[in-house]
Amino acid sequence: MIHYEKWEGKAELLNPFKDFERETQVLEFRRDPLTGFISIISKGRSQYVMKYFQCDEVLLKELIEESKKNCPFCPESVESKTPKFPPEVLPEGRLRIGDCWAVPALYAHADFNAIIILGEKHFRRLNEFDSKLLRDGLLVAREILHSACKAYSDLKYATVIMGYLPTAGSSLLHPHMQVLAMKAPPNYVRELFVKSLDYYLLNSRNYWQEIIKHESEEKSRLIGRIGRIWWLAPFAPLKRYEVLGVSEDKASILELSNSDITDIANGISRILRFYDDMNILAFNMAIISAPLGGELKKCFRLQTRICARFGFKKPFLSDFWALPTILNTDEIFEEPEEYASKLRKYFSC
Repeated sequence: MIHYEKWEGKAELLNPFKDFERETQVLEFRRDPLTGFISIISKGRSQYVMKYFQCDEVLLKELIEESKKNCPFCPESVESKTPKFPPEVLPEGRLRIGDCWAVPALYAHADFNAIIILGEKHFRRLNEFDSKLLRDGLLVAREILHSACKAYSDLKYATVIMGYLPTAGSSLLHPHMQVLAMKAPPNYVRELFVKSLDYYLLNSRNYWQEIIKHESEEKSRLIGRIGRIWWLAPFAPLKRYEVLGVSEDKASILELSNSDITDIANGISRILRFYDDMNILAFNMAIISAPLGGELKKCFRLQTRICARFGFKKPFLSDFWALPTILNTDEIFEEPEEYASKLRKYFSC
C-alpha cells in the first residue's frame, strides 16, 4: 500500500570550463510516500559539498574558549546562573540525573520549555556523546515533561529537540537539548499527524508499522534495529544525511520505558559517531511524540529524526537557503541507500 515514487530530471548548460560543451546534469526527484513532500537528489555532488560540513579547528578553538567564560551550563554556574521551575512543576526547582540537568529556558519557545544540559563538559566531539550521557539526558527530559503535564493539564504536544554548533542554530555551545510542550503541534508535526491519520482511515493500518515492515524486507535503506527501535534512511530525505528512528509500539514520550530510552540513546550515539567519522560536527535532532493524551496511538509511532548541518568555518555559509526556507524543499547530495550502507556497520556491533 506504500508507494515509493521517483523520477529522473536533467539540467543542461554550455560549460565555460569545457570550452562551452553541452553538459547534462542528472537529478533525481523523490516523493515522500506519506506527506508527498519532494526531495531533490543531486547525484555526484557529495564530494564537492562535503567541504562545507567541515569545521575550522582554529576558529572552533576560539569559540570554545570564548564561550566557556560565561557559560551558564558549565558545572560551576548551573546553580547560580540558570532559572528554576515553579514549585508546582518541581518543588526543588531543578532536576538532575547523573551529570544531566533539567532547567527552565530563560527565553521560552513554547508554553513549557525545559533545557536539558548534557553533562559537565563544555564541548564534545560527536564521538564523545556516549549512550549513557544521552540516556540520562532523555530520562531527565521524560521526567520533567511528566512533571509539567501534572502541573499544566492543557499541555498536549511535546517534542525534544537539539542543535549543535551555531550553524545548527545553537546560541550556546555547551551540549544541551530542549523539551517543548504546547497546546498546538509544530507545523511539520501537525502534517505528520494529519497524514498518518488519513493513511489509517484509508487503509486501516498504521503507516509507521508498515514502513518498518517494508524497510526490513527491502533492506537497502534499513540501518539497524536496537531493541524495539528501527533505524533507517528515509526514502525521500528532507535534510542531508537524515536518519529516522521509529518505535515499534510506543507513540508518546511519556510511554517510553527506561529500556526504550536506553535504546534510543544507543542509536543516536552510533549515528553521531558516523557523523564524526565523516568530519561532520553540527547536527539537528528531534524526537517527535504523539499527543500526550493518548490520541493517534493507533496511527502514529514515536520517531527520532537526525540530520547533518554545515560546519563552523569562514566564509560562513548557511545550508538553510531559499529552497528549504521558503519553498520547503531541499537538496540531497547522496542517495539514502548509499549513506545507509555506510552507516549500517555502526549498528552491527
